Formats: sequence, C-alpha cells, structure tokens
Amino acid sequence: MKRIIKAAACFLPLMLLVMGINWYSDPGNVIRDDYEQKVAEIMARGENAANLANMDDRALMRCYLPLRTQPIDTLVLGSSHSMQLSADVTGDPNTFCGGMTGADMRDCISLYELARENGFSPKRVVLVLDSWFLSEGVQEKRAMTEGYLAFCDEEGLTAIQTDDNQLLQQKLEKKLQIFSVPYFQSSLNYLMSGQIAMRDPVATTQFFAESNMRRADGSYGYGVYYRTPDSGYLRQNLQDVKQLMPEFARNFDGISDQLLTQLKAFVRRMKQDGCEVALMLTPFHPEFYEVMARENSGYEGVLQTEQVFRALASELDVPLAGSYDPAECGLTENDFYDSMHCTAEAMHTLYPDDLFS
Repeated sequence: MKRIIKAAACFLPLMLLVMGINWYSDPGNVIRDDYEQKVAEIMARGENAANLANMDDRALMRCYLPLRTQPIDTLVLGSSHSMQLSADVTGDPNTFCGGMTGADMRDCISLYELARENGFSPKRVVLVLDSWFLSEGVQEKRAMTEGYLAFCDEEGLTAIQTDDNQLLQQKLEKKLQIFSVPYFQSSLNYLMSGQIAMRDPVATTQFFAESNMRRADGSYGYGVYYRTPDSGYLRQNLQDVKQLMPEFARNFDGISDQLLTQLKAFVRRMKQDGCEVALMLTPFHPEFYEVMARENSGYEGVLQTEQVFRALASELDVPLAGSYDPAECGLTENDFYDSMHCTAEAMHTLYPDDLFS
C-alpha cells in the first residue's frame, strides 16, 4: 500500500505538469474555448482577424453572429469553396460569408437558421453547392445540425446522420488531449520556441496577411504559403489528388433522393422568407478536372451532380453561376490555390455582376 501511495505521489505532480503545460500552451487550440471568441470579437469590431491556426469554423459562427451589429443583406453559405466570396466580390458592403470548412447542406441550413435566430433577415443568399450535398456517404462529421433538425421537423422531412453522441465524443476526444503525453511534447516545443507569444489572433486592416485570416465580412484569406505558386504547395496538392482519389469522391455513394428533396425544400424556405436565392458552383483545377472527366475515372457520380443542380435551379427558378469545369468558367491553372480552390481574384470572374438582377 505504501508503494502505491509513494508511486501516486510521484506520478501526480508529473500528470499535473502535463495538464498545466497542455492547457497553457495548447498549440492545436483543442483544449481552451476562448480562441474562436477572440476571433469573433475582432470581426465584430469591423477588423480582419489574422494569425489563425486550427480554428473551429462552426464555433466561430456561434460566437460571431450574436456580436454582429451590422445588417446582413447578402449571406453566403457553403464549404471552403465559398470562402473567397467577399463583399468586394458581391459589391454589397453588408455581405457576410458564412462558409465553413467541409460544410455540407446540414451546415448551410443550420447557419441560415442561426442567422435568423439572431435577428438577421438576408435579402439575398448565395448558396455555393458541392457534390457531397447530395450524397449520404460524404456527410461532414463536424456539421452543425441544430437548425437542420428543426428545419426537417417543420418541413416533415427525415433528418439524416445527426448522431449527437458522435459530436459529443469528438468534443470529448479534443478535451482529453489535456492528459496526452505526445500532445505535451508538442505543447512544450510550442512553448520553448516562443511561438506561444504569437498564438492569439491579430487584428489587421490588410486584405491579405502572411498567415491565414478571416475578414470582417467572413471571407477567408489564405496565408502566403498557400497563395504563392513557387511554394510548391499547389504542385504537391495536384500530385496527391491524382495519386489518391479524395475522400469526397471515394465515399460518394450516389445521389440521395432524400437530400435532393431537402435541398429543394431549403431553397423554397429561403424564398418564402423573402430572400432572393442564387446557386453557385466553383470549378476544379484544370489538371484535376481533366482526370475527373476521363472515361471510367470514378468521378462520374460527382460530376453528374452538376446537371442535377442545374435542373433544380431551373425547376425552382433561381439563377446558377459557375461550373465544375474551369474552361466553362473562363479560368486557367493560374486561377487556383490548389486542386479545388480558386483564388480570390478568380471569384470576380465566377460571380456575375447581374447574378440577382
């Protein structure tokens, strides 16, 4: 018994040290809860937030919308493919881009409902579509589902993949990093290198910064490494997607009638709320699209969704801008950061001046 007590007496200070360093340093922003709040406060002041790393986009939206005092006349919804749609592109100073990394349709519905719950009544909504909006096999594990569940209940629709236990487990796994010895090693390196002094988001008026940033209008600015072709990031990313089919395509299991019905109901809901709705598709890099368009490429289902979206737009009488095909959009390889994200400048080409006319 004495040995056990003695061992515990030795072990406890070490564990407390691990916990303390992990909590204080937290290089991955997975333990502390104030990071997204700090970003939201900067944006709510009308400034751009730079020096971002490992940010939870969904937590940011929950923090930011209650703080915003400026009206939202143009609301942008979508995944990271939507996040270059700035007020500069739309021409509306009251634009808010609510794009979230990996967002699926459930995210978009939930964010729209969250905006309305916080008193915003958008006049225009730009819904940037992705193929996985229609595939039950490619739904985002991190998705916001609160508004989606309420929407499905009100519309008499059956919600899909809304396992609250899974979300709780993901949050718990993050918080348990406080006990992790490998994370302690990362935390200690982060602390000893002095990087912790630069961990907090930084307010700036720059449109781009050295680091990743989220602007006051919600749009995203990639850091210089991602924006610079000479960095090698673009070529490596293209090589990666050619060698291994991305998860969104590997797990694409066909077009779900259920999700298509929900998408139509969502567009109708927004129109009933008095919003003008426009749909948008963003293209793939020319080299990647060439691979996708080959016969028996395995991307047939993904590419088929473009025609489904066009038929939906025609049926619901809403405009649709863009295409998966970069040539159709007038874009070249110089208009892309990577295989799937076009540049902020290219968005001006994709977004027609008369989209809502």
